Amino acid sequence: MAVPALRGAVEPVRRLALLGLASAVLYGIGITARYPLMTGLLEPRGTWVTLVGASWGALGAHIGVYAALTVLYVLALHTARSLPDGAQTRRVIVGVWLTCSVLLLGAYPGGESHDIFDYLFRGRMMAELGASPLAIAPNQFSRAPYYLYISWHGHVDTYGPLWEYTSATVAVIVRAVLQGVGLWFNELPSCPDEAASCNVLAAYVTGYRLLAIGMAGLTGALLYGIVRRVRPADAPAALVAWLWSPILLMGTALGAHNDIVMLALMGGVFSLFQQRHYLLGLLALVLAVHVKLTALLVAPVIAVWLLIKVGWRRAGGYSVVALAIAAPLSWLLYMPLGGWATLPRMLNERTLFVAASPANVVYRWLYDTQGWGAPDAREAVQQGATLFFAGVALVLLGLMWRELRHTTEEAVLWRTSCTVTLAYLLIGSFWFQHWYVLWALAPAALLPGSMVLRLILPWYSFGALSANIAGNMLATLVEPLPNRLTLAMLDALIIVAPLVVVLLANTSLWCVQRLRQRSVLYAKRHEQIPRS
Repeated sequence: MAVPALRGAVEPVRRLALLGLASAVLYGIGITARYPLMTGLLEPRGTWVTLVGASWGALGAHIGVYAALTVLYVLALHTARSLPDGAQTRRVIVGVWLTCSVLLLGAYPGGESHDIFDYLFRGRMMAELGASPLAIAPNQFSRAPYYLYISWHGHVDTYGPLWEYTSATVAVIVRAVLQGVGLWFNELPSCPDEAASCNVLAAYVTGYRLLAIGMAGLTGALLYGIVRRVRPADAPAALVAWLWSPILLMGTALGAHNDIVMLALMGGVFSLFQQRHYLLGLLALVLAVHVKLTALLVAPVIAVWLLIKVGWRRAGGYSVVALAIAAPLSWLLYMPLGGWATLPRMLNERTLFVAASPANVVYRWLYDTQGWGAPDAREAVQQGATLFFAGVALVLLGLMWRELRHTTEEAVLWRTSCTVTLAYLLIGSFWFQHWYVLWALAPAALLPGSMVLRLILPWYSFGALSANIAGNMLATLVEPLPNRLTLAMLDALIIVAPLVVVLLANTSLWCVQRLRQRSVLYAKRHEQIPRS
């Protein structure tokens, strides 16, 4: 009896391995081979469009790659639910993730985002020039190497001090490695003038990507451990949900977005709270906020959970102690970079932009067609989006409070963290980027059987990725270019359209199944009625 059971367990692992192999091939052929790193680095601020040219065929092929990766990911999520939690399963999951990550190291990131170039430039500012990225804008060093590659020339960094120290550390390590192997030299400001300078730039890009890959793996280990402690059978599915997500792989192995550092700390928050180390969990949340302020999204959820779990008195005690530690810690982290005085400028500059969101559609309508001034229109949409999100979040927190009166399962914490974050992305985020979906994916991965993970996030991610490449290509393909309001509406539509279509299809299938079930029940009851 044991042999058939063993064979039955091995079969899903083989199926998962085939799905992973197909995904790796798609990443290698569909992304890396089409957009090689060294070729892309030859042109500052280059994009995927400059590498392959803008055409409807190129756009369709790229979106087709995203669609195929999403389908494979959804199939992998389904297969993972029947996986045994063993060493072989973990080797397959981690092996596929590492393979895909290594393949993407050879791809040029410019079509996904140019953020990585800002990271490395500001990291070098701090490590080599002694300048604080929170207080000084890069345009003060316009003759420094790789200045032409960055996007935000006249703005200070929008991140926290913990990220700045991490970034500077990466810059120091990369330079030390290059010096150690004899490849360091005085780089030229522009890459096309010196091929060796491209090699140095590629080394910096790779350094930041390796950091992101490592943080993704650490987060995966934390999520796996959390699920394994409560539902061991679901642990492999949680690992697949996180590590194999196209939005994770594109956001880390390709874009190296620093959100992953924040999410690793958030994984620590959930893990520490699960083990009832509440004070340490609160301090981990403080550290996450000092990477990106976005971590504050889950603070109200954490507060409600803590109140229910330990009561008002103990929750207040933990909060007071955490605040007493957090305040001087924050001051010490900010002090070498200009102190808390750097925050007003950063927050002000961050609110100057509205993009890739429903709020942007309203902003364009007010500004372009209704004659509003830019500051008034921007303030109106930002306040409106924030208030709308706050109302939705209060409802979600109220539902959480009511549910926790009947159960104290940790799934309530994870689910509410996910739904509040997802509500922010859909409603309150007036500046949206596709990798922000990772904020919701992390808590969703703890619930492998949820519809949010299996249906909503995969297709929301697909829409967000597709809108990114479509925006780059359509700007060249469509002539004359539509007005900015039309472009904003098209951008928002592409992001949510796949999700809406899938939800409608899923609802239709559910209705059909219900009708069939009722038809069968009606037929059975009709047969049981005695004929006169």
